[in-house]
Amino acid sequence: MIGPESAFDIAASGMAAQRMQMDLIADNLANANTARIGAPFHARAAVFETASPFAQALDSASLDAFAVSLDDEPQVAGVRLAGLVDASEQAVDPVSQMVGLVASGRAYDADIAVLQAAKQMEIEAVDIERA
Repeated sequence: MIGPESAFDIAASGMAAQRMQMDLIADNLANANTARIGAPFHARAAVFETASPFAQALDSASLDAFAVSLDDEPQVAGVRLAGLVDASEQAVDPVSQMVGLVASGRAYDADIAVLQAAKQMEIEAVDIERA
């Protein structure tokens, strides 16, 4: 089970990742008609990975569901930047960049919704504890 703190971490890392992707897209569009020492500018894209590799989390989890305690559960912390790659050997395609920008914006909005839901769950949990 993922607690509210983990949900906050996951959503925050997702928001940071999408912000970075949107910054790269803006950079790609701004430099679409420029050249680097005689070669056209190539679009760059970010490659992300999970902050805690799934195989490692799976290895640390117990297969016996009855023996699992909350302390034994793997901690998931979201995503992190694995690196930047040249996305294309050709010139920057503004249409695909704009599609990527819209997709990143929607993913960012989804992360905000996760943060709001986690916050609401935390508030309701505190209310239950008080009752």
